[in-house]
Amino acid sequence: LILAAVLAIGGTLAYIIANTVSVENKFTPGEVRCEVLEDPFDKITKSNVRIKNTGNTAAYIRATYVVTWQKDDGTVNGKMPVVGTDYTIVFAENSGWKLIGDYWYYTSPVAAGGETGDLIASCKLAEGAAVPTGYHLSVEIIASAIQSEPASVVAEKWHVAVDNGEITGAAASADTTKGA
Repeated sequence: LILAAVLAIGGTLAYIIANTVSVENKFTPGEVRCEVLEDPFDKITKSNVRIKNTGNTAAYIRATYVVTWQKDDGTVNGKMPVVGTDYTIVFAENSGWKLIGDYWYYTSPVAAGGETGDLIASCKLAEGAAVPTGYHLSVEIIASAIQSEPASVVAEKWHVAVDNGEITGAAASADTTKGA
């Protein structure tokens, strides 16, 4: 009886091994990246600033900006330009962006290879600005992206509220100046 059982098991295993086709599973990990796009900046006017999702999965995007006086070698002047006096900035209207805390959030996920609407329509040196000698206006856009699924990750890491796939505002009792 034992011999019959061993022969049956052995025969079954031999059949499975001989007749099984191997299958290779290929998994592509998600990559979340973004890139700032804009019209060429001539050190006087920056315009049509938007963000492109250069990753391979849908992502939420947020951005902020820093305006300084800068030399061509990257040296930054300690005196900061003053909005309304040294430069003007016009944010695009109805383009999908929402200011929450210190960041602008694109409220909808951006598909891989897709772009946001314009964030900044224009930022330009004001006429009569007190530009320090040897410096020019520098407007740096700092953008980051995070996977759009699951939405709980976006809410947790960026401290925002997400409702039906849209960023709607700050999470309750959230400090939106901190986070990943």
